[in-house]
Amino acid sequence: MSRKVSDIAIYGLLIIVFLAPRLPEIGSFVTLDEPQWLSMGANYYYALGQREFEKTVYEYQPAVTTMSIIAFAMFLYFPEYRGLGQGYLDYEKGLLDPFMYERGYDPLALLIYSRVLQIFVLLALFLVLYYLLQKFLPRLAAAFALTFAAFDPFHLSQTRLMNHEAMVSLFVLVSLISLAVYLFKDRKLAFLFLSGIAAGFAQLSKSSAIAMLAAVGVLLLWQIFQERGGGWGRAITNAAKTFGLWLAFAALTYFVFWPGMWVAPGRMLYEVYGNAFSYAFQGARLKITEELDVSRFSLNTRLADIWEVARILFYRTTPVTWLGVLLGFALPFTRDRESAPRNRLFFTLLLVNAAAFVLLIGFAQGRNSPHYILTAYLSLNLLAGLGWFHTVQWLGERLPSFRVVGQYALLSLIMLTQVWSALANFPYYFTYRNPILAAAGWYREFPHFPYCEGLELAAHYLAGLPDAENTTVFSYYSRGCVSYYYPGRTISFRPYYVDGQHAEDLLNNLNASDYLVVYYANQGQLPLYRNFLDVMSAVEPHHVIWLNGYEYVRIYKVDSLPPEIFEALANL
Repeated sequence: MSRKVSDIAIYGLLIIVFLAPRLPEIGSFVTLDEPQWLSMGANYYYALGQREFEKTVYEYQPAVTTMSIIAFAMFLYFPEYRGLGQGYLDYEKGLLDPFMYERGYDPLALLIYSRVLQIFVLLALFLVLYYLLQKFLPRLAAAFALTFAAFDPFHLSQTRLMNHEAMVSLFVLVSLISLAVYLFKDRKLAFLFLSGIAAGFAQLSKSSAIAMLAAVGVLLLWQIFQERGGGWGRAITNAAKTFGLWLAFAALTYFVFWPGMWVAPGRMLYEVYGNAFSYAFQGARLKITEELDVSRFSLNTRLADIWEVARILFYRTTPVTWLGVLLGFALPFTRDRESAPRNRLFFTLLLVNAAAFVLLIGFAQGRNSPHYILTAYLSLNLLAGLGWFHTVQWLGERLPSFRVVGQYALLSLIMLTQVWSALANFPYYFTYRNPILAAAGWYREFPHFPYCEGLELAAHYLAGLPDAENTTVFSYYSRGCVSYYYPGRTISFRPYYVDGQHAEDLLNNLNASDYLVVYYANQGQLPLYRNFLDVMSAVEPHHVIWLNGYEYVRIYKVDSLPPEIFEALANL
């Protein structure tokens, strides 16, 4: 009975731990990609309503999980959308927002519905991952490692955003640990089935989840090595059968849960993997490259690119994660016969999985955003949690004075340090920067890769000014990041306005606006905007927004700009 009570208590605490930092102020800001995903999810919902399943494809990634969640949110919030006959609204032109406003619906409410639904999907995966981990580890060790990983600032931030990466990371880890349970703990087909399903959903989320095959290969090689006593041929055959079943379950999931595969599998696979290969090897999507030309394929193998991806990971992870990973390198050398095999397995599995995602994104061409390797963050933080737990346990065994109370106190201190690293950056979390590297001068001027944080503060400031509903704002990243919080009209500042050939467009939009919002945190880092910012630096901004010691947003009042500014902008 006490075991059942403690299990219930652990699951209850894990639920609280997961939801408490994720649900508060869930609609307090919008990131740059989310409004587009709302549009694509709305199109997905419309396609389902019209039974036009061939329209349920995005591009170089299936994004089926993301679009399904948004479609369900649309069903809950704006169910009649599927039958209004508006067709498929171009996500790049931002047509969904005015369409919803005209009918009395708020895109921000749709985003909040979607984010909350995704958080509960992630919660379910989080609890499944704990269930699988405690098949190998003591319950306290499993709960500690998972909670430690759940408070990694960057991973925590992405679980609050409407994108694919958080789901990919948890689907991949559930798949890998479930496969490990099947191979080394419990030969029930249900665990292999669960592993294959999770892998299928990882691929339905994003095609880059294919990097998990490296860790799958490690598990199968481990199986072969363990079964070599019965003959290498038999061991290899068994591993091949396991992989065949696993792959079949993954493929079945991919087919069953993507309606597009029911009617046009060839087109779906070409759109996803054709675009993925084009993006990775040709540097752009098929609509730009027009075709897959193998002769133009170039595998980017510069170590500098791989290092840049890894460097961003180092910058966004905490010092206690760093030290925990280093302590995790002691896991393979455990002498205890019971724990040694599992420690070696987890060390190898998590390290290989993290490295595989870093290498994949480092090799690929095109834009490499920090969240593309979110699975590496989760893997390394799990390894760090295990490293800390093992070290504290080792100290307790060798220091009689370091009793149970001392061990719990040290583990609590480690956890509180990790928790504070994240919560101190609420509500954005992803603005966390490692204090050691920050002190060393990494990204001294700007945070790396802003996600629009701070623009909603500009919108709130402008919304508080007199007659705001009758004014117009000309803003970088205006859609969602500004428009969802601003009662007036917004105009998007397009990058090509400052390319030297579209000054007329820039001036026309500026003259049609009451306020200009410059997202200095991003535009200030890009050479494209250097001349534009040089011109604007001659004028004192009407208002400036700072975050974490950085200048994020500059707001200018258009009618207070002198004529010389307009003349200079005309000659960009």
